[in-house]
Amino acid sequence: MYDLHSHIVPNIDDGAKNMEMSLAMLRIATENGTKGIVATPHVIEGEWLPAWDRILTECERLQKAAQDASIDLRIFPGAEMAMYRDILDLLTGPGAYCINSGRYLLVELPAIHIPSFAEEFFFTLQARGITPILAHPERHPELARKPEILAQWISTGVLSQMNGTSIMGLMGKRIMATAELLLINNMVHVIGSDAHSIGKRNTNLTSAVHKMTRLIGPERAQQLLFANADNIIHSREVDVPKIEGIQYPSANSKMMYWLAKLWK
Repeated sequence: MYDLHSHIVPNIDDGAKNMEMSLAMLRIATENGTKGIVATPHVIEGEWLPAWDRILTECERLQKAAQDASIDLRIFPGAEMAMYRDILDLLTGPGAYCINSGRYLLVELPAIHIPSFAEEFFFTLQARGITPILAHPERHPELARKPEILAQWISTGVLSQMNGTSIMGLMGKRIMATAELLLINNMVHVIGSDAHSIGKRNTNLTSAVHKMTRLIGPERAQQLLFANADNIIHSREVDVPKIEGIQYPSANSKMMYWLAKLWK
């Protein structure tokens, strides 16, 4: 499988602190079946704003260190791009900051609100030949309350990436319930660890894979874990199922209980 979201590059953002930690994160990934991982350091205006050339260089350095340490794992460059208007100046077309220098870009919303220009931001990227992938929408409070917003974005060509920690409840029961809802409604297209260390937010996706398989079946799980990810890494089209209305769980289920609490 592939991990499409990680902070494994040492000393570039709030992820791995040094090369030793980076290599430990990569070992955890390989021990749990990950064959390829996308390094997606934060790109945030005024906070972490690494040049694309630096990301490429650091990914190459990490790949070399992994090979020297006999870690059999392919590392692909990318970024987690914060949604700010001015940051569009860095994104003139496929290539810089996109996954494997291709046409897909991981985009992160502000933590607690959806900017009024969100649709314009996505449209601008698409007009420039870039396909946005929304990072961990299950964690966003507005999308948890109104998942139809995400459904509408998907209908316009935006993709969605879910965190393994979310589906396992490590980020809280409400986030887990939202992750399950999005997953069973074809509103997740790829998976990532969003790993920042060797602690709770690490590169082990095994438990998440097992739970996903129980929820959506092995065929669909494999689509998210390998086929879609492989297409994204190699800038090919992704098969996106049509969302025929959002199906909510039964009123007596635990998921429905936690979703209902979002409105309180």
